[in-house]
Amino acid sequence: MPISPDDGEHADIYKLRIRVRGNLEWAPPRPQIIFNIHTAPTKKVAVTKQNYRCAGCGIRIEPDYIKRLRYCEYLGKYFCQCCHENAQSVIPGRILRKWDFSKYYVSNFSKDLLTKIWSDPLFNLHDINSTMYRKVKALEQVRLLRIQLVHLKNMFKTCRLAKNILELYDSVPGHLTEDLHLFSLNDLTAIKKGDLGPQLKELVRLGTLHVEKCMVRIYISF
Repeated sequence: MPISPDDGEHADIYKLRIRVRGNLEWAPPRPQIIFNIHTAPTKKVAVTKQNYRCAGCGIRIEPDYIKRLRYCEYLGKYFCQCCHENAQSVIPGRILRKWDFSKYYVSNFSKDLLTKIWSDPLFNLHDINSTMYRKVKALEQVRLLRIQLVHLKNMFKTCRLAKNILELYDSVPGHLTEDLHLFSLNDLTAIKKGDLGPQLKELVRLGTLHVEKCMVRIYISF
């Protein structure tokens, strides 16, 4: 049966030699942003590397019970059923590498982390995998729109009549109109669904219209 890392034959040693995180054989998972896709080793090899412990809580798993462990596609480790309740999520690495938005089984820890960072612009596509722009037409369209939005917004910041249009631009996350390559998981999902491109295109249209009106005012004033 599974036993706690603080019980058993060497419990007194573990209690005396505790590390800052976990103990000599195990440390709890850390919040980390993973850009790559894990190649899952065989369960026996992976669990051996984990010292026959759940990656989440550190509980020791007897060899006869490793078949009960569940694999987390995000962290690439095995968890006990208490730490992995078969939650599902998209995996950032699979989106960034393969444009794959399928949902995969993840541990409770990973599910919570991915939910928390859902709207955070943590992924610089140019640095991680710039070839995706060539492979995915919708991504390239968004990139071109963002180039226009960045220039338009910078222009509006110097225009005393651009208060309303700036407020409109500020209604979307700032990185979309101030950076070219940063994305959140929410952005990437919206692109996949076909929602973000039209939204940015409308901002470009309204921004261009404002510029044209300003040019007319300048012409008339002369």
